[in-house]
Amino acid sequence: MKKAILLGLTLVFASAMYAQTSPAPATPASAADKKADMKDLRKDIKEKNKDERQKAEDLKDGKKAAARQESKEIKADKKDIQADKKDLKEDGVKHPERKARHQIHQHSHPH
Repeated sequence: MKKAILLGLTLVFASAMYAQTSPAPATPASAADKKADMKDLRKDIKEKNKDERQKAEDLKDGKKAAARQESKEIKADKKDIQADKKDLKEDGVKHPERKARHQIHQHSHPH
């Protein structure tokens, strides 16, 4: 009986100590990886904006089938944007979509 209690306490303490250990840190992302991911995010945002403009034009012209196709492309672009944002956040970039939109705006409207 004494051995069973001792074994039980040992297991409890061992599991508590194991739960407190932190997992191994992830490998830090390289600057080139972040740069490539940010470029991909900017490209996806530009593509989504272009598709939205095209959809509005198609609807204005009465081309509902073309507008529906643009909607599908917009949905795919949004999915790509979310995946890129998640990847960049894991790489340590704060507010990646906001930064990408700011970079797009700066590039298209230089002072």
